[in-house]
Amino acid sequence: MSDHTIEPDIAEAVHAVANRYGVAGLEDLIDLAQQELVVARKALEELAPGPD
Repeated sequence: MSDHTIEPDIAEAVHAVANRYGVAGLEDLIDLAQQELVVARKALEELAPGPD
């Protein structure tokens, strides 16, 4: 693990998925999170200031 601190709400959500849906649920969560990460990174790039 890295030195990055994970927000308690995020950890709680992951544990809730794991406890309710097991491995398959975690796999679904990771897949969806990776899709959302692509969208979020693209949006961030669009908001980044262009070259001056």
